[in-house]
Amino acid sequence: MAGLRALFKNREAVKLRLIFVSIVALIAADCGSGSHPITISVTVTTTPSKPMAVTIFQVQQGVLHAKLVHVPQTPAVAGAALSALGITAPVTVAGGTATVDLPKASNDQVAEIVYTLTHFPSIQRVDVAGRTGLTRDDFAAYVPPIFVETPVPGADVAKTFQVAGTASVFEATLIVQLVRDGKVLAKQTVTASEGAPGRGTFQATFTATPGALVVTAFSPSAADGTPQHEVDIPVTVATP
Repeated sequence: MAGLRALFKNREAVKLRLIFVSIVALIAADCGSGSHPITISVTVTTTPSKPMAVTIFQVQQGVLHAKLVHVPQTPAVAGAALSALGITAPVTVAGGTATVDLPKASNDQVAEIVYTLTHFPSIQRVDVAGRTGLTRDDFAAYVPPIFVETPVPGADVAKTFQVAGTASVFEATLIVQLVRDGKVLAKQTVTASEGAPGRGTFQATFTATPGALVVTAFSPSAADGTPQHEVDIPVTVATP
């Protein structure tokens, strides 16, 4: 039986070779006969790559806000992020420093550039518009008391996801909760790494069922526990 299968495969291979040789011979004969040359058109269909999600930071009324944008797939993600800010300038990254070839920029633009680029783990400092070694600490005046960096408004999140950011609040205490249709699904008391007047980092992990919800973060009033500096982040928990 194995011998028969091998013979069949060999016969099929010979048939294919004969067909190919016949086609080549016909093309050669036709070209040699002085007739019009044969044009063979090949159509290649490509599937556009899915845009990638990038977080940028924009100044609105003097305050930085995180925003989710979608840009074409590219290895030059830093440059794409700046383009989403409306800034066209070459970016090079070396030794944790991003150098943006932009001779002039307003302070608002520099704040946007620094926060956007330092959102990438490989970048800690930015050189731009004649200023060097800029970090997020240089733009503290643009940051609200509670600043949620992840998730970003409008983001799709997994069933289990993390809420993280920075805060400068009384006794470093925050309340982070998930709200759906006006009902609190989950609630955590979170302590930032540093209290006001300093600024500390915070994070909390939640698990939720699929669907739209709002991540709410606030500092409870020392007097009566009412929300202070509340931030609301609408997100969608994706279906697994």
